[in-house]
Amino acid sequence: MDLVSHQIPEAEESAILRTLKVAQDSLLSVGLTTIVDAGLSHIQLEMLKNFYKRDELKIRDYAMVATNPENVSHYLKEGIYDADRLTIRSFKLLADGALGSRGACLLAHYHDAPTKGFLLHSPSAFDTVIRQLANSPFQVNTHAIGDSANRIILDTYGKYLKDNINRRWRIEHAQIIAPGDFHKFRQFHIIPSVQPTHATSDMYWAKDRLGEERLKGAYAYKNLLEEYGMLALGSDFPVEHFNPLYGFHAAVARVDAQGFPQGGFQMENAISREQALRGMTIWAAYSCFQEKQRGSIEKGKDADFVILDKDIMQIPNQELRGTKIIRTVIAGESVFMRK
Repeated sequence: MDLVSHQIPEAEESAILRTLKVAQDSLLSVGLTTIVDAGLSHIQLEMLKNFYKRDELKIRDYAMVATNPENVSHYLKEGIYDADRLTIRSFKLLADGALGSRGACLLAHYHDAPTKGFLLHSPSAFDTVIRQLANSPFQVNTHAIGDSANRIILDTYGKYLKDNINRRWRIEHAQIIAPGDFHKFRQFHIIPSVQPTHATSDMYWAKDRLGEERLKGAYAYKNLLEEYGMLALGSDFPVEHFNPLYGFHAAVARVDAQGFPQGGFQMENAISREQALRGMTIWAAYSCFQEKQRGSIEKGKDADFVILDKDIMQIPNQELRGTKIIRTVIAGESVFMRK
């Protein structure tokens, strides 16, 4: 990969800014008012700052810094960046790989292969960087898919979140959790940040990877919600589509776009429409330290909202994905209107 990538010339700033504008228009067209941008490089973050300073960043961007020694040193020295449309106050760590490729780190062998997957760094390496970040005001957000990776991150977080300390640290995906580990989200005030379309994308083969018993602790959104009291819901774009209504549909119906499987996938872990709506609004805002400014329509908060052509709290499940955005409003400004 490096042999090829090193030969690709750097894109000009003007071209990157044009691309950002096109991407932003796509996000606004599906009703997104705030996005979480996970694992950005220093160059990407500086580009976003320039985009914001040119008054072209309309969507709100909560950016996570990619964790490497250079970035940690730079941003701990620079401190939190908190502007109206751009916030840089968290670091993104990666604990393991993906389930489909058998890279997710499991406690026991895969059901369909003699491997347990792998960690991307040693537990001691995670401890070192998390300890360093624990002594800063920055939030820590870690990608963890497998039950072993989740246990290691939960326990490492727990070392620095004792005595009822609530730093709003997150585990991104929290995809497979061992039965004895669910309570740690509540015990250490760790926010489960999940992406419901992962369940409906993976359901065709997840049982092959995990087996029937271990699958019960996978994509367990209701269990996580009952333990912690809230969920932050997202898309994991570009792995999944960025349309939040696809995630809303997956969270409540647990079926794909064609309505498969009949009756839903592991419906015991479906969540209600109100819970899904909260997960995409006020709970998501809480996970980004923004619940006092946005996440609900209240007096004194930013006028960030969308107008839909249907009532997603009432229509049949099969109509959710086809719901259209009529208007997207950020800070009282109409940033998208359907023609």
